[in-house]
Amino acid sequence: MDQLVFQHLQNHIETTMTMGENCAIKIVDAAEKLTQTLLSGQTIYSCGVGETAPLSQLFVHYLTAGYQIERPGFPAIDLGDLISMGQGDKSLANLIHIHGQNSDILVVFSSGNDNPLFINAIDAAIQKGLIVLLISATNDVLISQGLSQQDIEISCTDYGEDSNSAVNFLIIQCLCTLIDNKIFGGN
Repeated sequence: MDQLVFQHLQNHIETTMTMGENCAIKIVDAAEKLTQTLLSGQTIYSCGVGETAPLSQLFVHYLTAGYQIERPGFPAIDLGDLISMGQGDKSLANLIHIHGQNSDILVVFSSGNDNPLFINAIDAAIQKGLIVLLISATNDVLISQGLSQQDIEISCTDYGEDSNSAVNFLIIQCLCTLIDNKIFGGN
């Protein structure tokens, strides 16, 4: 039993190191765009479905309530809190059309398999002039192809479905640390 726990933790450490090597530049680029959006008075919208819904909520919580430092909240909304299941594949897109403004950012925590909710949401965001940060998962080919040149994709496909949530969590922590440091200073 102890060996199983040790092996699980060892795999997590290896995944973290690989993710850092593969994603650091895109995480820094994404944090820069998020920071500029916040400093310009724009809003960050976030969404996730299934296992990624709590990740979207956590990201918005860190932005609105603070992550590691006490600070004023940033304008951020979890779109999942505004929809109810059964509203169809255009529910997120409809919210973006209603609330989204040019130069806002949409952050998509994909659960993989080209979810039509995300395809439609990204299409609506691009139509409205939002920047998209896609944290993609396995089989997100169509979603990735829908991005524009100004958008950023941080791919989690190389880490396996069982590590998707853990990798997303690390990305959230990195983004929030970089945003706070850029705006308020720090180490």
